[in-house]
Amino acid sequence: MKNTRVYSYRRFSSGRQASGHSLERQSEAARRWCAERGFTLDNELVLADLGVSAYTGDNATRGALSAFLTAAEAGRVPKGSILLLESLDRLTRTAIPEAVGLLTSIVRAGIRVVSMIDGQEWNNENINDTTNFLVSVLLFARAHEESATKAKRVSAAFQKKRTAGLAVVSTKHGPGWANPSQDMSHWMLDEEKAEAVKRTFELAANGLGGIAIARIANQEGWDYPWRVKKSTTGIWEHTTISRLLRDRRVLGEWQPHRMVAGRLTPDGDVVQDYFPRVISDELWHKVQASLVGRPGPKRMHGITADIFAGLLFCRCGKKMERKAPSGRGVGRYYCLGRKAGLTECPSLPEPILLGPVLSGLAQMEQDAFKQDSAATAAREALALAEAKAADAQEKADRLLAAIEDGGHNDFILQRLATIQKEKNEAVEAALAAKEKLASLPIQGRTFGEDLARQAHDAVADKEAGEIRHKLAMAIASVVQRIDWHGRIVMIKTHSGNGIAINPPAELLEKRLKRKATGVRP
Repeated sequence: MKNTRVYSYRRFSSGRQASGHSLERQSEAARRWCAERGFTLDNELVLADLGVSAYTGDNATRGALSAFLTAAEAGRVPKGSILLLESLDRLTRTAIPEAVGLLTSIVRAGIRVVSMIDGQEWNNENINDTTNFLVSVLLFARAHEESATKAKRVSAAFQKKRTAGLAVVSTKHGPGWANPSQDMSHWMLDEEKAEAVKRTFELAANGLGGIAIARIANQEGWDYPWRVKKSTTGIWEHTTISRLLRDRRVLGEWQPHRMVAGRLTPDGDVVQDYFPRVISDELWHKVQASLVGRPGPKRMHGITADIFAGLLFCRCGKKMERKAPSGRGVGRYYCLGRKAGLTECPSLPEPILLGPVLSGLAQMEQDAFKQDSAATAAREALALAEAKAADAQEKADRLLAAIEDGGHNDFILQRLATIQKEKNEAVEAALAAKEKLASLPIQGRTFGEDLARQAHDAVADKEAGEIRHKLAMAIASVVQRIDWHGRIVMIKTHSGNGIAINPPAELLEKRLKRKATGVRP
C-alpha cells in the first residue's frame, strides 16, 4: 500500500473559485485522505487545471488531466496508481457518452479512480459491474445537468442585458482604449490610447508595415492599446499592430460570442455604436484594402527603404536587392545570385534606375500616382467600395450561419436584407469607380519628371521614411516586374502595359568606366 502512488487531480473553472480557495480546499482534502489511509501523495506530478472547464471538456483535451491520461496510456504512470478526486464531477461534466468514455480510458490504462466525497472507486475489476456503472452514469448525468442549467441561466441573463440595450453588458469584452463608467451607464474613451490607435491606422494606410509602426510606437512612447496584465510586457510588437488593424471595435462595434465545442463563436448580429468610435469608416476600409487583395511591396526594414523592393530582376533571372550607400557613395542593387556565389553579375548603381524608371513609368501610368488628380480619387473610391463590399459579405455570412444554427427570426432576415442592400450599393460604387478610371486621359510629361525628382529626394532624405513607404506601395500597386538587361530596363505593369527604357548614356558610361578601373563592380 505504501508503494502505491496517489495523484491528486484538482480543478476549478472560474477566477471566483480561485479567490474562494477552491484549490486549497481540494489539496488539503487530498493530503488528509492519504494520511488517514497510509498513502503518500505524489508531489512530482502536479495535476491542477486552474480555470479550465469540465463542462466543455477542455480539461480532457488540453489541460493537466489530458497530460496525465497520455502519460498513463504510454505506461509512464505505474499501473495500480490512484487518481484522487474530490468528487467524480471534478473529472468531467460533459454529456454522458463523453464522460463515461473518459472514465473508462483512465481505468483501462490501469489507474484506480477514487472519489473522496463518497469513497467510491472505479478500477479494472468493477468497471464492468452493472450497479457501479449505473452509479457513475447517474453522477455524470447530474453533474452535466447542473452545468448545462447554469450555462443556460448565465447565457439568458447575458442575453437579457443585450436585448435591454444596456450600455455596458460586461466589462471583460471592452478594448484597452475604452473603460466603463463607474455607474456602468456608458463606455468612456481613453484619449491617449485612442490617439495611439488612430496613429497606427494612419501609418498603416500610408504603407508602413507592422515592424516599422511598432518601432515608431516604442521610440515615441505611445500608450499601449490593450490592458496590461501580468502576462503582457506593454511593448509594441508587430503582432500588436496586426491584431489592432483587424479589431472592429475601433469602429465602435461589438460582436457577441458564445462557446461552441470549446471555441468562441459569433453569437448573433454585430451591435453598432456600442463602444466609442476611434477611426472613420474610410480609414478602416483603406487599411483593410492595403492588407488584403492589393499588390504591395515587401516589408522594408532600416532607414533607407527600397522603393523597388521585390520587383527588380537581374538579366540572369535572379532578384536584385538594394544595399544602402556608405559614406558619399550611392545605393547599389546586387544580384542575389552573385551574393550566393552562383553568378558574377555586376551591380547596378541606383541613379541609373531611379530617375529614368520613375520618369518613364509615371508617363505611362501617371494616373496611378498623381496625388491631386481625379485618378487618385477614383482609385481610393474603388478600394473603399471593394472593402465595403467584402465587409458586407462577411456580415451576411455570419447571419446565414446564425440562421443555419436555428436562429431564424424576422430581425435577422431584416438585417440580412439591409446588409445585402449595402453590398449592392458598394458593388455599384466599385463599378462606377472603374468606369471613371477607364475614362481618364493620360496627362503630360512634366508630372513624370516631377515624380522622379521627388522620389529621389525622398530616398536621399533619412527623415522621409513614411514618404518612401507610401511611394513604394504606390509603385508596387502598378508595377508587376522590372527587368535589368544591362543597357535596357523593361517594365511590366499589372494592367498589361510594357515599356523599355534606355538609361542616359552618360550614366552607363560612368558605370562602365568604374567597372574597367575596378571600382565597386
